[in-house]
Amino acid sequence: MPNLDFLTKLNPPMGLITIGLLLLIIGLLLVIIRKARNSNSMEKKIDDLYSNIKEQIQYSVAPKFIDISMGVNEFIDLAVEVWRIEQRVGKIIASIPEGQVKGLENSIQKLKRYLEKYDLEIIDYKNQKFNEGLNLDVLSVEKDPSINESLIKETIEPTIMLKGQVVRKAKVIVLSK
Repeated sequence: MPNLDFLTKLNPPMGLITIGLLLLIIGLLLVIIRKARNSNSMEKKIDDLYSNIKEQIQYSVAPKFIDISMGVNEFIDLAVEVWRIEQRVGKIIASIPEGQVKGLENSIQKLKRYLEKYDLEIIDYKNQKFNEGLNLDVLSVEKDPSINESLIKETIEPTIMLKGQVVRKAKVIVLSK
């Protein structure tokens, strides 16, 4: 036990004040130490709660049995097929009753809007000027001396762009002089 005799040598009011201050300082230190211990346990409780909530959210959002997301290649194939349907309908449109033409055109436009939501763009080069710098696969070149400049005679398969990037090149037939 520490020797506190020096306190008795102080005049009585000063000794009591000093003892009071020492007790106050000790009390404050104890409160600070206790809060430090509690804050560590509180931080642990908050971390545990956060981990638990995160795990529950991941479990509720994660697919259970099947992967329902379509791959990019499937979307690209879908875009090509929408383009093919549009081309085929265009060839037989004269023989289809007016009411059915509107229905087919609306369905094709809905499919195209669906693809546009996913930043897929279909580009058909038919009847456009041919430029060697175009990112196309030329399947064949047909000669025609009556034209002034090379043209794309037919698009066999369109270019498919995803977010501004070519993901599938067009396949075309070129008409040159």
